[in-house]
Amino acid sequence: MQNASTSYPPRNHGKILMGQEQVDDWCADLASTHYVKVDRCRYAAIPRECRGVPHQTIPGVHAYLDDYETALERSRELLGVQGHATVDSLQALSFGPYAERLAPYVSEQADPTTCKSFRNPDDKTHADGRAFQADATCPDLGIFREPLVPSVAITAPQDNIFAQAQPFLASVFGAAAAIARHARTAYRLGQSDDAPRPREEVAFLHRQLTSFHSGEPMDHVNHYLSASVMVLLNVLFPASHAMAGAVVREAYARAPALCAAAIRAKDDKGFAVHGRTGPTLPELFADRPDVLEEAQAFWAPFVRPNVSTNAWARLEPLLLALLEADGSYDNGVETLDALWRANDTLLRAAAWYVASPDGQHAPSYPSPLAGVRSWTQVRSDHLVPVFVGHVHPVTGKHMPARSSLVGCMPMGMQQILHLLMGSANDPRVIVQYAHNYGSLIYRPSAAPDILTSKNRERSSKAISVVNVEGDDAAFGTRVEKLKVCKLQRAAWATNLDLVKPLCTRIAPPLPDKRRARGDRGAVDFIKQQKRDLDAAGVHTKQEHEAAALFHQAVLDSIPRAAQN
Repeated sequence: MQNASTSYPPRNHGKILMGQEQVDDWCADLASTHYVKVDRCRYAAIPRECRGVPHQTIPGVHAYLDDYETALERSRELLGVQGHATVDSLQALSFGPYAERLAPYVSEQADPTTCKSFRNPDDKTHADGRAFQADATCPDLGIFREPLVPSVAITAPQDNIFAQAQPFLASVFGAAAAIARHARTAYRLGQSDDAPRPREEVAFLHRQLTSFHSGEPMDHVNHYLSASVMVLLNVLFPASHAMAGAVVREAYARAPALCAAAIRAKDDKGFAVHGRTGPTLPELFADRPDVLEEAQAFWAPFVRPNVSTNAWARLEPLLLALLEADGSYDNGVETLDALWRANDTLLRAAAWYVASPDGQHAPSYPSPLAGVRSWTQVRSDHLVPVFVGHVHPVTGKHMPARSSLVGCMPMGMQQILHLLMGSANDPRVIVQYAHNYGSLIYRPSAAPDILTSKNRERSSKAISVVNVEGDDAAFGTRVEKLKVCKLQRAAWATNLDLVKPLCTRIAPPLPDKRRARGDRGAVDFIKQQKRDLDAAGVHTKQEHEAAALFHQAVLDSIPRAAQN
């Protein structure tokens, strides 16, 4: 238990996410790397922002991003911009070709827009019973649709706005998209063919993954890529659904770092031991048959000879749809319908065939599909996570907190992707995530194990994630909240230990010339110079060159006869 004062000000309960033993462990690791060698004669203290758990990692500072930094520097050479004082980065748009912003269901009394003039009362396509949103997606254009994926609903006291399948499905769709891109990469590496061939690419990836599990040799493959794909496949179909349970099976969590280290390994004569192919799973875990057996049992549903029970055949439509669309924003209704059907097949059939022991009998406990006899019986309540444990009103059985049938929280997906990057050059990295999806994510101060200064339980409002009394119907009793709180703290501890190699390995300072790129003082000086030149009516050399290029472009666009 943690003690906290209830007086105001100040409120001293805070965000207690690390135990003292873990703090000491982190401090010991950071102390050993506090000074980094700059050259033969100099050392430098690491930046203050790196002396703990960072809010974000920084290329050029955190060593696991060195490959990313090297790739950007190589790009500067290829583009011929080595002399430009610019800061390079890869950036992604905050939106994509698939809109998924469905308006939530609300009671009529809770909707303040029903009588407003900006809401069209004659628009009956998808507004009835839903909160009005000017940018809401039409349900017919969504890629996850009801009834399998229910929209958010706040219509009754037992509705929990945080217990939704959508965050988990976001990681599912992202992992599937990454697997599709890996399929294209694997095909191009193996066949030296840059032409897009979606069906051949997916088939090639399946053969490569089969080789990775069986140990049979396959030419022109890279099994570090195979290990990465299997991690992403574990995101789709996690090893555990329990709070604080592992998402990635042990063999796949350790395989990326082991594969990368084996590919880098040299023999006494300086030759690569495994070449660029890398070792297979039977080679990596020859001394750990239990770990290997778990991995091969997970892969077995994807290679069943009977296509009607093969899980890969149910995943393939989504991979094909993603490769055929190739990130295009020009998606008609037919394309969106096809993508929805592919997602539906993945969530129902693929998930059931992976969980089923033989593709014919119902999965067993602790799978969320325990007792479900066919993929056609997969329902929305299997996808919706159990936010906090409770007693089922019909069966009377206790239902513990668990994740969605598929996927993990987006922050877990982000952690796994960063660990995959780190595994390429750090053998200590384990690509893993412990499920963490309870109330402390949204309001850490609501932890029910924090007591008052008099060592008494705090009020029900203080331990409510939505800061109200009487939230038991949606967010659980105090007893259940305590159970989930304990598991969430365990999940935090596990995840902090997992990311520690990324946070505590600090790279030597970059050369002064590279670190000076984008320097704020230099940028401000250049801006002031430009203002002074503009005030004097003087144009810079770059402006003259740009004007000449635009003039030449205009001339080139005019037919020769018109110029004469």
